[in-house]
Amino acid sequence: MWRWSSGRRPTTGKRRHTAPFLFSRMLLLPALALTVLALAGTAYLDLHSRTQQLRERYAPAMVELAHARTSLNLADDEATRRLGANGTAPLRQTDLVGLGERYPSLLTEAAQSLNNAAQTKALRTAQEQEVRVVSGLVVAYDDWIRWSDSHHESTALRTAGLNYAESLLNDRGSPAEPIGVIDRIKALEGELDADASELSGWSALSAVTASGALLALLVLVFAVVGTLDFIRDQLHVRSLLLALYALPVPLVLGVLVLGAVGQHRAQREVRQAGVELAAVPATTEADPTIEALDEELAVDLRGTHPGEWALAAEVALTIGSVGAVASGFTLFHYGRRHLKIFWRTP
Repeated sequence: MWRWSSGRRPTTGKRRHTAPFLFSRMLLLPALALTVLALAGTAYLDLHSRTQQLRERYAPAMVELAHARTSLNLADDEATRRLGANGTAPLRQTDLVGLGERYPSLLTEAAQSLNNAAQTKALRTAQEQEVRVVSGLVVAYDDWIRWSDSHHESTALRTAGLNYAESLLNDRGSPAEPIGVIDRIKALEGELDADASELSGWSALSAVTASGALLALLVLVFAVVGTLDFIRDQLHVRSLLLALYALPVPLVLGVLVLGAVGQHRAQREVRQAGVELAAVPATTEADPTIEALDEELAVDLRGTHPGEWALAAEVALTIGSVGAVASGFTLFHYGRRHLKIFWRTP
């Protein structure tokens, strides 16, 4: 490897002719540098794109589904408390105020959260269809609750309506596929969590391009050091300028690595938030807990500065590309007399 990089012949160890060597390095060094930058940039931008999806799509969808699930459970608790369940009598004020204000408010919140989740673009087509089915079942559930309310004086009719509404809300037994509204939402939360987990890992594209960038960087370092050795020996020039133009490439790689660390941290935050949101129980503290998790996630994501790192990566890639091209012009400048003789020689 060193013999090749320093322009020595593999058999004799003698230096190659100056003009052909400089001409080949004039093309090779910029090509290697641009290859490193292209591969590293592709790996980083793929990582950044997946972080952006998690931040702007999956995190809001997880929050909205958690809101929908807890609001529906709380609405059901309020309805059964007012109408009575398991043979208990309805509350006295049901005759006057019916289901009250809290039940319809909670049900409206749940419906709005489901609609918001569908608009985040985090859901696949089948999942969006599932949300529409769930929204339809919520309407059917509300119809049966209101039917029970309108017949609350009849224990048989009221109980029948409540039982049917409950069957729409929660699965009974262990069906192969979730049927009830709450179980369907839990299944969607699990699917989103699995999708977020997949996005949080290394994709095939980012893994292959990152590995290729490191390998190309190693070849570039050998080529630059060997070229500097050749120029010093053959042309008696200590080319600090060539080294300076080549230096941005490993520095760019360092910037991208630091940015990738921030991206992975952001991805882990979204992944962990999804797990915590899915575990929020349906209590009176559900909304504050979800909002606190949402705010904490937003603060953590802002702390990783993904937007700033993306801008820094673009600037670094631009500087590295300019340095790569400049290194080729520098080698042309060093060997232009030798190249003129070489090109004129028949």
